[in-house]
Amino acid sequence: MFISKLQNGKGLTLEQKLGSDRRAFLRNAGLSGGVLALGPLAASLAASGTASAAPANGKYDFDTPYNRIGTDCVKWDQAIRDEHMPKIVAGMGIADMDFECAPMVTAALQKRINHHNWGYEMLDIDLILGNAGNHPFVKGIIDWNHKRYGITNMTPKNLGVTTGVHSGIMPTLRAFAPPGSKVLMATPIYNAFYFDIYGSKLVANESIMKQVNGRYEIDWDDLERRAADPATKTTILCNPHNPVGRVWSKAELTRYGEICLKHNVKVLSDEIHCDFVGHGVKYTPFSTLDDKKIVDNSVTFKAASKSFSLAGLKCAWFFATDPEVFKQVQFWNRAEVSTLGITSSQAAYAGGEDWLNQCVDYIDGNQKFANDYIKAKLPLLKVGNKPEGTYLAWVDVSGLADKIGAQKLADAENKKPQPINFLTGKPGQVVADDMVGHWLAKNAYVQMNPGYTYGTGGLNHMRMNIATSRKTLTAALDSMANAMKGLA
Repeated sequence: MFISKLQNGKGLTLEQKLGSDRRAFLRNAGLSGGVLALGPLAASLAASGTASAAPANGKYDFDTPYNRIGTDCVKWDQAIRDEHMPKIVAGMGIADMDFECAPMVTAALQKRINHHNWGYEMLDIDLILGNAGNHPFVKGIIDWNHKRYGITNMTPKNLGVTTGVHSGIMPTLRAFAPPGSKVLMATPIYNAFYFDIYGSKLVANESIMKQVNGRYEIDWDDLERRAADPATKTTILCNPHNPVGRVWSKAELTRYGEICLKHNVKVLSDEIHCDFVGHGVKYTPFSTLDDKKIVDNSVTFKAASKSFSLAGLKCAWFFATDPEVFKQVQFWNRAEVSTLGITSSQAAYAGGEDWLNQCVDYIDGNQKFANDYIKAKLPLLKVGNKPEGTYLAWVDVSGLADKIGAQKLADAENKKPQPINFLTGKPGQVVADDMVGHWLAKNAYVQMNPGYTYGTGGLNHMRMNIATSRKTLTAALDSMANAMKGLA
């Protein structure tokens, strides 16, 4: 289970591990004078780490690599630290994007920073009292979802704001899931949901999905059997689905909702990846389903954080069409949102649509490129159909695991004392996916997330984030191909 990965190690800070001198750190991380060491693309980065402002293939530039190393980011700096990497070609783990922030967001943040006071904002109180209907932040959220996705049942009275999606899911679980009850999920699924579940003293009820013609499908018989368990009170639905990339159809969502309504299981619909949908695919918000009873049995969670890569600014929101459901969630919710989180989200929704549309097109191109490359040049890895949504790829690494003897390596590691898992209080367990991840970091200088952490059905997979420049993506895949040449 994924919790075996969560260990209470005392990792050093980047400064402690690599030295406080930034130049020394950059050299150790595979940089020279601040230029990312990715072979032919290195010259495209300025010594300051700032990407070129010139547009490429559109109004905005997503193709020039943007250097994030040395900024304490999880995606790159933690990979270097945890994997002891002497250099790095690509951090492809944590789900944020490597692109420079949308300029209208940066401009709004700079304007707000020029006002040198950071006291309490009136919006916090207005949200609690339900008086925030005229605030441009709230209005922007409602207008965005109405225009882009046809959501008409969202109002200032049923919209709640929270620090992040997890900060919204946990009070919802507290409202509808008594301690010890079960939370239904179609797995493999986003691993951090398990934090929410275990942190709420609940039990994961995992319904493993089936792979049919290159894509994942819900096992409807198994899902209903698990929903019928009297201990199952809630379900977390992921749409688009992280990590397998499915965008559920209206018919699938309706069937899911019918099963949950029949068995009195409350639906928590995480739709944070909704803006990343590929060409020819339609995202259906759960709140737009035809049956009002199904919709009223749900709470939807969203944010601008994935769409505009604002995760570090901590701002998200949720809404529920049933007034009583919303009231119960709000009772437990604590809207501790930062001023800059509000500012950035407001600016993104007000003026960022063109930037996002170009970004989504670029990501869709990356998905096709990565999917085709793996099928053509990485025989030890397998992928299904091109992901329908998200900026994540779900890669079967069982062939690579066999070639490097990953299970034997894991068994050998488990003979050694392992750090204590802070959730279970017991020593953690190393699995084959861990060893595949270490091998890729050591030999290809690429970091990805091990699949077993995504629950039942995730073993022998890795989650790969392709939200980066095409040049960096190409360099990462080329490096992986070169590393595996002697194995195939």
